[in-house]
Amino acid sequence: MAECDSAKNLFGEQNLQLQIYDDFESLRNMQSEWDAFMEAVDAEIFLSFDWCRIWWKYYGKKRKLAVFIFRDGNNICAILPLFLEKIWLGPIFVRAIRIVGSDYMPVTLSVPVKKDFVDTVVRMLAHEIKMRWRWDIFYLGALSGRYALTDQLAHAFEQALGNAYHIEVKSNDVQTYFQVAESWEKQVAGLAQNAKKNVRKTYREINDNKIRISSSLASNVDILEMFNKFVKMHQNHWEKLGMPGHFQAWPASFDFHHEVAKIQLKHDRLRLIETKFDDQIVGYVYIYKFNNTYYAFLNARSEDKINPRIDYKWIDFKQMIENALKDGVNCIDAMRGRYEYKLLMGGQYFPIRNLFIYSEKLPNLMRIKLFQSFAWFLDVCYSKLWNARIGPRLGVRRKAFWNHWIRFHPLAH
Repeated sequence: MAECDSAKNLFGEQNLQLQIYDDFESLRNMQSEWDAFMEAVDAEIFLSFDWCRIWWKYYGKKRKLAVFIFRDGNNICAILPLFLEKIWLGPIFVRAIRIVGSDYMPVTLSVPVKKDFVDTVVRMLAHEIKMRWRWDIFYLGALSGRYALTDQLAHAFEQALGNAYHIEVKSNDVQTYFQVAESWEKQVAGLAQNAKKNVRKTYREINDNKIRISSSLASNVDILEMFNKFVKMHQNHWEKLGMPGHFQAWPASFDFHHEVAKIQLKHDRLRLIETKFDDQIVGYVYIYKFNNTYYAFLNARSEDKINPRIDYKWIDFKQMIENALKDGVNCIDAMRGRYEYKLLMGGQYFPIRNLFIYSEKLPNLMRIKLFQSFAWFLDVCYSKLWNARIGPRLGVRRKAFWNHWIRFHPLAH
């Protein structure tokens, strides 16, 4: 059963109502309203109702859920799906509050609050979580590069919590965005000179060899078959490099994406593009559309090279741009990490930010700092030394990410 409380805001001029739910099933009847709000505040598809619901199904074990929904009259002004978990590192633990969907996949999120209500919502939320949970760290991240309210949120928490809490904003990663031009020709025209030459060379080879390029989108009829082919092609590429690939690296990833893809297809949000040269499948691009943005999650390319002079990334990119134009999309989120080829293709890096809130009171502060230091040390040993250097030199094939690492490393300091 969901807990559903209603309270008048006593903290400011805005007279908001707050409802709190502890499961997603009780919220099914407001799915359309939820998603419409997320589109209105330009939130990511990763905060859509079904994405959150299915994510919680796979990754919510041993975590406590609380979905905070704030209303101004009948209108939603904030939806904050949060969870609390207790994370142990040896004899040390922290109780951390985080946003649903913020781990087990390399995504970034917004904090879905209307700008004009940030201060009031934060004051109400800060009061409510003090009453509801014992917590050590409130972590909002990883926050997407184009999210504009991080500093306003930090200031609002400073005002709401006072000097007893430390608020810190950190940035240690980037994500890439592409602006979609008015046509493929204008998209290419905006590239650097060497990139333009690369595009011309690729399509000259295609024309000279009379290769017919065609593409199709996954539909209700072929979604299962196409999705399985995409996963197989993606995994084959990475396994040949001695890497696990996305669907082996992230626990339960195949089952999660298999389910979420089918659900989002029903909402006309899935864009799984299959590209062929004549009758041979040469690649896939796994994308979601939400509002006016594409979320380019993964791609896959055939290992059977028809022509080594063809640069396949431009084929994928053109298919994505042309489909984006049909969909009225003006922005492509190309996800996290530094990839030079994305810059070559006209992408721009934006900093990913992380908002940390924790108590300044002893002995909690000592325990939090000790946990963060230990988490940082384990993160360096596991991800930067073992996975990136020592393991490969010893010929050890990388396996799925350590579940415990997925949960503690975002809190490392």
